[in-house]
Amino acid sequence: MLFQSLSIAAILASVHTAFALPDVTIKALPAACSSYPQYDESSNTAGPWIVQLANSDNANIEGWGDSVTYSYSYSPATGPVMRWGHCSNDTLEVRTDTALTRAGAPTNTEWTPLVLSPYPYDAGLMYLIDGDAPTLYEHYINGTKQDGYFIGGYDTTTWGVQWQEADGPGSYNQPYFYLRLLPEGQELKANETKSFLKIYA
Repeated sequence: MLFQSLSIAAILASVHTAFALPDVTIKALPAACSSYPQYDESSNTAGPWIVQLANSDNANIEGWGDSVTYSYSYSPATGPVMRWGHCSNDTLEVRTDTALTRAGAPTNTEWTPLVLSPYPYDAGLMYLIDGDAPTLYEHYINGTKQDGYFIGGYDTTTWGVQWQEADGPGSYNQPYFYLRLLPEGQELKANETKSFLKIYA
């Protein structure tokens, strides 16, 4: 998932972690669209909504959202965010380009399932690959349900967020944040910070 801003790299490089993720108890919700916000029973779909970083260790990335090349919206208040995320046929999806023309231009925009890469130790949120479906969770602190819904998997909702410089075709020549799930006991990599990934409806 690509971010369309270079300035955030300077922010991340200059600011130390000032916050810590709250200690939460997570509860997995059924793998069905009816678990997601804005559920429409007549069409068995939920959404659209955006996904953003929440309760981040680094306050400077708080509220930033996932985006994909050529499928993003921008707001000065929130930065670039993934748009048009939804659940259809019990699958979390993003509307994005799914192919390239012979000239290398993105094309074939359609709803595409989001998956976790098939490596629990480095489970990135991706599409157009085989992988496990993400899980939707609720958060509780001292038995009190917290507002919102959180994306995770492998019994965790904690994500490692790491800035990546543009790496040519692998990122369509754009810098981006790489998101990976952090199972219990998984250590952070260099320049990686922790965050939750929250659905905002």
